[in-house]
This record gives sequence, C-alpha cells and structure tokens, in this order.
Amino acid sequence: MTDILQLFKPHHDGKDSIVDITVTGVALAAALILVQGLVSIRLSLGLHSQLLVAGVRCIVQLSLLGYILVPIFNNNSLWVVLLYSGFMVWISAVEAVGRSIKIYRGMFFTTWAIIAACAASVMAYALVLVIGIEPWWSAQYLIPILGMVLGNTISGISVGLSTIFEEVSSGADRIEKLLAMGATRVEATHDVVARATRLAMTPILNQMSVVGLVSIPGMMTGQILSGSNPDQAARYQMVIMFLLGAAATAAAVASVYAAIFQVLDGCHRLRLERLISEKKGSGVNGFLTETAKAIFRGLRYILCCYCCRRKPRQEDDRHTSATAGDSTPERDAKQPLLDADHTWNATTTTNNNNQQQQERQQQPQQQQHANAGSSQQAPKEEQQQQEQQQQQEE
Repeated sequence: MTDILQLFKPHHDGKDSIVDITVTGVALAAALILVQGLVSIRLSLGLHSQLLVAGVRCIVQLSLLGYILVPIFNNNSLWVVLLYSGFMVWISAVEAVGRSIKIYRGMFFTTWAIIAACAASVMAYALVLVIGIEPWWSAQYLIPILGMVLGNTISGISVGLSTIFEEVSSGADRIEKLLAMGATRVEATHDVVARATRLAMTPILNQMSVVGLVSIPGMMTGQILSGSNPDQAARYQMVIMFLLGAAATAAAVASVYAAIFQVLDGCHRLRLERLISEKKGSGVNGFLTETAKAIFRGLRYILCCYCCRRKPRQEDDRHTSATAGDSTPERDAKQPLLDADHTWNATTTTNNNNQQQQERQQQPQQQQHANAGSSQQAPKEEQQQQEQQQQQEE
C-alpha cells in the first residue's frame, strides 16, 4: 500500500529544489476535463468531442515541445535558435490569418512580415538593451519570451482584422459618402481604424490593470516555483508585460492599415470584392488536419504502388517455379515429340488458312465471269426478239 501511495506523491531532492510532477499527477489533473465534458453533455453544447481532442492535443504538443527544447537549449546554436524562432513566427502567421472571418489575397505573407518585424524589433530591444544577456541568441531567454510575445501578437492581429472587416462591410455606405466628398482612404476610415485598434489593445490593458492584484502571471509563477527571488521574478514580469503591449499594439495597427490599403485601392475606391470568406477549419488546426491528410494520402499511394508492383513479380515467380517443378526426366524425353506435334499443328493451320484465302480470291473472279456471260447473252436475246417482230410484220 505504501508503494502505491508513493506513485501519487511528487518527488523532490531538497528544501529549495523544484518539485517534480509525476505522470500520475498529470493524469489526475487531466481528469478534471470531465467536469467540462459533463457540462457540455448536460446542456447539449456539443463540445465534449472537441474537449477530448483539445485535451489530447494539449498533452501531445507540450510533450513534444519539451523533447524539442532540450537539444536546442543544450546546443544553444545561433542557427538552430533562429530556425526554431522562424518556425514559431510562421505558425503564428498561420493562426492569425486562420482566426479572421475574411481574408484578402496576399494576407498571409503580409501578416507574416508584420509579425516577424514586430517580434524582431521588440526582442532585439529587450534582449540587448533591457536584459543585456550575452550572447543575445541564448535559447533560455529568447525562445520563452518570443513565445509570449507571439501569443499576444496573434490575439491583437486577429481582433483588429475581425473588427476592421466587420466595420468596413457594415459601414460601406458611410465610407463611400466620405470618399465622394473628397476624403482620402485614410481619412474616410479613421474612425474604423481607431475602433479596431482600441479593441485590439483592450485585452493587454486589462491584463496590465489586474496583474499582481488578482492574478500572478505565468512567467512570474514559473520563476517563483523554480526557486528564483520573488523580487527578480516581479521585475521580469514587468518587462514582459511592457513587451507584450508594444508588440501587440504595433502588430494590430500595422495589420489594420494593411487591410485598409487592400480594401480601399490607391484611387480611393471601396473594393469589397477583394475580401474572400475564409473556409472552416483554417489556422493551425486546419494546417495540421491538411498535413495529416496529405501524409495519409502519400502513404496510401506508396502502399498501392508497392502492392501493384509486387503482384506481377509474385505471378512471375509462381510461373517460373511451376515450370521448374514440371521439369522431370519423363517430360524431357517427351519434349521433342511435343515440339513436333506443335510444329505439325502450326503447319496444318497455316495451309488451311492459305486455302481459305485462295478460295476467297477466286470467288470474285468467278462472279465477274458470270456477270460478263450474262451481259453477252442479253444483246443476243434482244436481236432475236427484233427479228421475230420483223417477220410477224411481214
């Protein structure tokens, strides 16, 4: 009984060491998702299947992240850190575009460039001037801070784009009136841009307002749990909050103006036809789904090709083995006689075919002679009839 209870107890080495959470502890925490599932079933929300998928993905993705970050942190190579950071930026652009209700052509590359520029500027400012770590690409600092910056940047961009597309579509008449009165596209959409930017900045402002009073942010919590000084943990959290606010605001404003310059062209005309309704299942979820489908189709194609190529080979092998199995002394002695029979049959068949062909050629000639004879007899009969008529007349 004591050994069983030990499985549910966390392990720690000393007073100030980090308490290790066991797999059993994670499983017990994951069991709390049953509360959400029961609420979904009781109220007929239809979310229980999505909760199951989200829970499984959470466990798998975080487990993979842990295994991926271990070699990156150990090597701490510049190119490896930059490559993984680029992958994070690319996934962020996919998710930001996927959350939008509508899109325009080239929206992904525009969003990717905005996220990359904002994240690079903020991270360079933080790592070089604020924190001052050496080397500046240290994976222990760059990757965690970049992940938090990108998460808030995605939220700001998605809120700003959704608001701007909705406002432009619903207030198209007002914008066209302002354009007709001589306003530029920036002047005609000033109120719309301000409203979208305000909504994009609201979440980070609310988070700044309650931090330290109501909630303890994740980074500060992690540093405190790891044994760091709470004073230093609080300072790190201050820096992170200011970085998140700057990155989210800059990315939201840039994305909103990029959308405005697409919906309203250089001639200051409203072009709502450039907006395309986004398909369901887009974003990272759609990307993972399509990737899984592509992998499945590729594996199925490879399996079909392998089976199709293997079947003729098996038939050839069977035919070869059957021929080799039939080779006995008696069959080898009879083989000349069998070859002679085959040759005689082939010769007879050839002679019969030649005779039939000659008969077919002779039939048209006989028909021509018969037609010629009948054509010669016809004039003689006519002459005899004429002579008989002359005799009767006389």
